[in-house]
Amino acid sequence: MRAIVDQEFAAERARYALRHACEDCVFFVDETGRCANGYPNAMHRDAAFMVGAPVDGTFCKDFELR
Repeated sequence: MRAIVDQEFAAERARYALRHACEDCVFFVDETGRCANGYPNAMHRDAAFMVGAPVDGTFCKDFELR
């Protein structure tokens, strides 16, 4: 699912401490920055959910909170 990343989303993300990006997932390999399941993850990384990011933020169906 694609996210509409705007100021409202950024404010809600901060207010509710939302965790949804690769960096918060058990399948994220810190050493390589890759997904342990082999999925491409540029659109799932935290940077993709910043206002004005060059890549659209997309929620991953395999996300599992650390």
